[in-house]
Amino acid sequence: MTLIERSSGYYHEERETASAEAWQAYHDRRLRGLAKHAYQFAPAVTNLFDKAGVKPADISSVKDLERLPVTTKTQLAQLQAENPPFGGFLTVPINQLKRVFMSPGPIFDPQGKATEFWGWSEGFYAAGFRPQDVVINTFGYQMTPAGLMFEESLLDVGCCVIPTGVGNTETQVKIMKELGVTGFVGMASYLRKIGEHAIVEGLDPKKDLSLEIGYVAAEILTDTLRSEVEEMFGMRLRQGYGTADCGCLAYECGERNGMHFTSNAYIEILDPRTREVMGPGEPGEVVVTLFNSIYPLIRFATGDLSAFTVEPCACGRTAPRLTKIMGRVDQVTKVKGMFVHPQQASAVIAKFSQVGKFQIVVTRENEVDSMTFKLEMAQAPPSGDPIYAEITSAIQDGIKLRPKLEIVTPGSLGEDADIIVDERTWE
Repeated sequence: MTLIERSSGYYHEERETASAEAWQAYHDRRLRGLAKHAYQFAPAVTNLFDKAGVKPADISSVKDLERLPVTTKTQLAQLQAENPPFGGFLTVPINQLKRVFMSPGPIFDPQGKATEFWGWSEGFYAAGFRPQDVVINTFGYQMTPAGLMFEESLLDVGCCVIPTGVGNTETQVKIMKELGVTGFVGMASYLRKIGEHAIVEGLDPKKDLSLEIGYVAAEILTDTLRSEVEEMFGMRLRQGYGTADCGCLAYECGERNGMHFTSNAYIEILDPRTREVMGPGEPGEVVVTLFNSIYPLIRFATGDLSAFTVEPCACGRTAPRLTKIMGRVDQVTKVKGMFVHPQQASAVIAKFSQVGKFQIVVTRENEVDSMTFKLEMAQAPPSGDPIYAEITSAIQDGIKLRPKLEIVTPGSLGEDADIIVDERTWE
């Protein structure tokens, strides 16, 4: 094991430890600059302001955000479809971007050339990652931004990154053992799978591997799963919260008592129906104004439900903290770290005339998500019929997840059945 000090210091000390007054002044200043720049260079923001009867000069503090409407994830996808590729939110020509990704929706996600574009460095440092760490990054490196998003912030911190992506579990164990890997980034359920595979190979993850610090995201981290993984490896496991559209929004510190708001955005918790601003401890939807001059999303509704606290944290960071992610506002559901959109699923199933109605049922067993497509068909095809493979392949291509298929009789789903039913429960 290495002798790395993982609990002291800050990545942006002045911002992370600012007084309430300085925190307010910082956000007000960033917002004033963002409003002026976005109104001038992002047509979607210009339209948003004009429809609300607001000028950039009217935005002098974060309180003034209440004069502007909220943009939902569904609306963002619609805007991009109507005005491709970025719906009018991009402030630079596309050839000035570093990369472009595409997430389920479908939604295009731009990456500018600015340092710390995704903002996860602050969270990695708070979790305990340091320049001496050798880190495997098991998030995907194709199409969606997660893999490169996390890699770039790890490089900002000074870590050595091994871009393994997900899968090839036997190879993951070999890499961890032979390269002395000290850090893991990915999903907690997958880290547990790696540990279980190591045990099958006759290894003791705590003694034979060097893992000390892990950073997980993209799925609900229960106390049970966290404890199991930490005990398995003898490590510290911390979590972060963000989206492909925004990057990092909140992160755990060493105290593990909620996720500190990032200093790269202004975060509100709003009533999903009335859009009233909620106070500490009151649940609502996470709504983000991103301090990103290239892609200035203003009052972007993530669809995630949470609450926040302003109680002091022993780590010294003064930002409010999300207590936990409580679920989704709409039927857009996250499964194994990927968003599943009703309209996207409908487009896939529409390719098969044999299928009438369908419903997606999401369950969770042993801390692992499972997705079942219930399909109404006049007659269930015999086992081994090519239609099963064709539907499975189409769903994988469209949603990036492998489903289970269940054929049900016509009419069994009901006229008003929801497209997505989430049966998962959380601690």
